[in-house]
Amino acid sequence: MSVDEQTKKRVDKWIADNRLNPYGDKNGTVYTGGTPLFNEVTGATTDKYDYILRRHPELRNGK
Repeated sequence: MSVDEQTKKRVDKWIADNRLNPYGDKNGTVYTGGTPLFNEVTGATTDKYDYILRRHPELRNGK
């Protein structure tokens, strides 16, 4: 999924305004492998914005 620049800016602002970690989760969240963007089982990586928008679809529409 391709994320446009306006949506990326909206997500980045939402992260900053809510004092979240770079992945849109509560600060201090610990991830297996160090990041939620890498699946250790499959070796697949996920784009940061795709990850956040899957979990917070309301950000896609600017709400």
